[in-house]
Amino acid sequence: MSRCACLSVFWGLTALAFSEEPAAVPIGEEQIRGAEFLGQLSIPNTAELFAAFGKIAKPDWTLFFRRQSPASITSRPLIALNLGTLIADGFLAAEAQDRQQVKNVSREIKLLAKSIGLEQEYMARSNSIADFADSRNWDALDEELEAVQSELTLAMGSQRDNELATLMSLGCWLRSIEIASAYLAANYTAAGAEILRQPGVGEFFAARVEALPAKVKALPAVAELQQRLPALGLALSRPAEVPASSKSIAVLHTLTTAMVQIITTEAK
Repeated sequence: MSRCACLSVFWGLTALAFSEEPAAVPIGEEQIRGAEFLGQLSIPNTAELFAAFGKIAKPDWTLFFRRQSPASITSRPLIALNLGTLIADGFLAAEAQDRQQVKNVSREIKLLAKSIGLEQEYMARSNSIADFADSRNWDALDEELEAVQSELTLAMGSQRDNELATLMSLGCWLRSIEIASAYLAANYTAAGAEILRQPGVGEFFAARVEALPAKVKALPAVAELQQRLPALGLALSRPAEVPASSKSIAVLHTLTTAMVQIITTEAK
């Protein structure tokens, strides 16, 4: 299955799990790279986001690896958020073509999936991820990670854990933007700034978080993320004819770093 086909499956499953249509956002295809459309909303694909920068430069993605700590999270919503950030780390490791880091991240994903009863859904994929990393089949590895997202989303929906699917997707997106903005803040180009223009996506996630059960929104980490999402959405929604400045990208990186830190700090 191609990257685009696999992504279509993932967001199609996400839409089914949420059982409601997202708000339509008037956005042109040229406004964001590496994305598929769900209605009129453009949802970024982490693998393609990183690959887009590889088309205009040669990033050293290993600079953005992070040390993983043993999973000690008991809150299912926090597990889902952290699981999403780890999936983004998996795409990062694949883009960096680092076999050992791929395996390290895969092991962490497995631990978190197990902690919410989804170990079986991940087991077969875990073996394939290791095999593709060893054989340096990076495109297949990207597709396998996308399949992980799809299957975990579907499993969460079947368990009536739709809020976990929302939070996993949010965690993956936030970590992806944090990584990309970190690179661009240190290596600014107008072309890179255009890659990070994602109008409507912040509003999409803000609406999804608002629709979460009250007990989930009351969690400190979720409440903090909800409060910060509007500013992040605004930072990503500049008009096409006005590229974000290097200062704006630095602000974007600060925003996303703080949000990812909220996720990981609350987990400890």
